[in-house]
Amino acid sequence: MIPHELLKKNNGDECRLLLTPGQRLLLLLCVMIFCWVACSVVNGILIGRLGQTVRVLRIAAVLQSVFQIILPALVTAMLVSRRPARLLEIDRTPRIVPVAWGIMLLFVSMPALNCVIQWNASLQLPESAAGIMQWMKNAEDSAAKTIEIMQGGGSIGDLIMNILIIGIMAGLGEELLFRGTLQRILQTSGMNPHLCIWLVAALFSAIHMQFFGFVPRMLLGALFGYLLYWSGCLWLPVLVHASNNIIYVTARWIALRGHGDTPVVDRVGTMPGEYVYVVVSVFLSVLLLWRIRTDCRDR
Repeated sequence: MIPHELLKKNNGDECRLLLTPGQRLLLLLCVMIFCWVACSVVNGILIGRLGQTVRVLRIAAVLQSVFQIILPALVTAMLVSRRPARLLEIDRTPRIVPVAWGIMLLFVSMPALNCVIQWNASLQLPESAAGIMQWMKNAEDSAAKTIEIMQGGGSIGDLIMNILIIGIMAGLGEELLFRGTLQRILQTSGMNPHLCIWLVAALFSAIHMQFFGFVPRMLLGALFGYLLYWSGCLWLPVLVHASNNIIYVTARWIALRGHGDTPVVDRVGTMPGEYVYVVVSVFLSVLLLWRIRTDCRDR
């Protein structure tokens, strides 16, 4: 049984929505395009004049998070609802137990997710699509190179900046835009919530322009979507998303300090004979998902 408050939330009554569902989506798209174009011009000028240095790329990343991600979410929510905080579901405090389960899930799911990452990275298109394949590879290599430069070296200052920019700011901004705004606009329009979650997860993954990591990122996006759907509180997926990013930047920082190429957490479950880790990872992940869902529904 779905609690009454969830039913009421899903049909948008609590949000006091303005405009039709189509108009709300069109408004979000227009705001996003305007903000993205304006910020891209500013960042293009900034990088063009000062070059792709660590400091410049970090400034560009902050501007991107604020003006291309956070601002469109907040502006759209304020224009389409008389209760924007309720639409975004940022007006409730997250419960500690689901947050703890969610962070634990990130760790126990690593072997299984690493297998998916390895499988996705090995995918090949037919020879007839060799041009598309090369374009996708070039786009991903370019994005990876930019991120690598932005993350800097192995100093404590680099770690702190990466936690703030890639961990906290990116986690907050992406959840505000994709789950808090887009998923909620679709969900309150009457669309099936599971379809909303997976559609937004696919868009979330595609917009990163890293095609050889599309599936694992989509799975993470779906996880964040279900955390919002089950809890009715955006801060739960924000905290789990930020934790996931922080784990990534910290693992890379540790690898750099040890002069390694690949963080240990990226290899677990992918080595020969580690299939047992993957099986246990899947089992524990399903168990934790059930536990999170139960705890959220009992709120």
